[in-house]
Amino acid sequence: MADDHVQSSGRMQAYSDAIFSIVATIMILPVAHTEIPKDKNLREVIFYQLLPKILIYILSFFVVAISWSAHVWLFQIIRHADDVTTLLNLLIMMIITFLPFTFTLMGTFPEFVLAIVLFSVCIIVLGLVQALVVLHVFRNPQTMEESIRSSENMTAVRNALLLRVLVNAILCTFAAVFAPVTSVISYVFLVMILLSPNIAVQLSKLISKCSGGRFQMSQEVVRRGKSYEMEVNKERVECYSDGVFAIVATLIILDICEKDIPSRTALKYEYKNDLVAALDHDSSVFLAYFGTFATVGLLWYIHHSLYHHLKRTSRLMTMFNNFSLAMIGGMPLAFKLTSLYNDTDFYNNERVAIQLSCVIMFLASISQLAIFVTALFRPEQDLTDSVKVGGQSHYYLLVKLLVYPTVSITIYIISLTSDVLSVESFHVAQLGTPVLFFILWLIAVKIQVGFKPFRDINMMYNPIIQLLSVNCDFQAVCVTINNIYIQFMIYCN
Repeated sequence: MADDHVQSSGRMQAYSDAIFSIVATIMILPVAHTEIPKDKNLREVIFYQLLPKILIYILSFFVVAISWSAHVWLFQIIRHADDVTTLLNLLIMMIITFLPFTFTLMGTFPEFVLAIVLFSVCIIVLGLVQALVVLHVFRNPQTMEESIRSSENMTAVRNALLLRVLVNAILCTFAAVFAPVTSVISYVFLVMILLSPNIAVQLSKLISKCSGGRFQMSQEVVRRGKSYEMEVNKERVECYSDGVFAIVATLIILDICEKDIPSRTALKYEYKNDLVAALDHDSSVFLAYFGTFATVGLLWYIHHSLYHHLKRTSRLMTMFNNFSLAMIGGMPLAFKLTSLYNDTDFYNNERVAIQLSCVIMFLASISQLAIFVTALFRPEQDLTDSVKVGGQSHYYLLVKLLVYPTVSITIYIISLTSDVLSVESFHVAQLGTPVLFFILWLIAVKIQVGFKPFRDINMMYNPIIQLLSVNCDFQAVCVTINNIYIQFMIYCN
């Protein structure tokens, strides 16, 4: 009978990932829905009106991402979920779904005490509920993973997990206490949430020292949460990432459905019942939509290709991935700005909007490239054989990862020199990049012959990777540098 109330935790984790991705993404809506007069200088609007909201969005996204990471870390010890665990997880999800309201309130009224305290209370309650999950699981070891259940000192492991889930609550307690005195100190404590794994390590040392060793705490478990090499559940990273991509791709059409379908009155009196003319009036919006969707879709395609070739995901890779997702979450704002200015009188504003879009694209794509570069340092652990240096698909994946950084930098430079040309090149690049990926696919898949320049570059590339990976042995470094020089001379000749 008891087994009827214990299920696999897989579906609950997938449900949680979906909620986390939705909450993290919709927090861009208060920024994207900010009313921006077309006749105002967009650069000034960004700095004085949008920048505070953008900073709050970035902070909120990373707070949610850190809460998601803590959820992943916590549920790695749970093999089966009973009814109590499931209900406590639902309570966690309810708190998470309330966070967008508190962030929007804090972004609108950043100096108000109530806005800071309300957000802090949410994080405090979240930490307490997570602590209840830890206590419940350790009271019911049949729900735990075997590796935790067979631990020599389960009390020390439990205390370490409790500290890890309560660190954010401790920081937010200080933020709430200082809010009536000064909001600056409160925001310092809130930003410190981003460093919560490192703070947990220092707190564990302090607690052990003050208690004289009487308070048992597994330092290994605490340090594992801080380690950049700590493995993160790859399936959950993919599920969370897919959720963000899907929601961003959906959000950009919502604005069109809400604002760009003419009313019957407007259609009758302004456009003389000519629906084609009414839709043509907002043609720039549809152009921006198709371009933005193509960008989001191709960034997902690159992300999918990258994670297909990853054997595992480390905490450092997850940090790069979260930063990339935060930038992708900003695409609805980029869509709104690039579709807003379609009149030649406001070309300068459209150029600023294009520059902001290029910055977002560059940061999102360069973070994906950083994941691959990180994996190259531990190829045996992290990469499949085909994308290791010299592998059949190594250069194909590398070129795909380099497309959007190159395109975004090129368009940004063009926008500095020309108004009209930057607008045209931006739309051509957005809608033409899928063709570029198709050409790359033809080269890589249909033509099964490696290019000689690639083979020659590969001869130099291997020693460079060896140099980056070699231990601090002076003789080995000299030999590696000599090999690089020899390969370079062979290539030149």
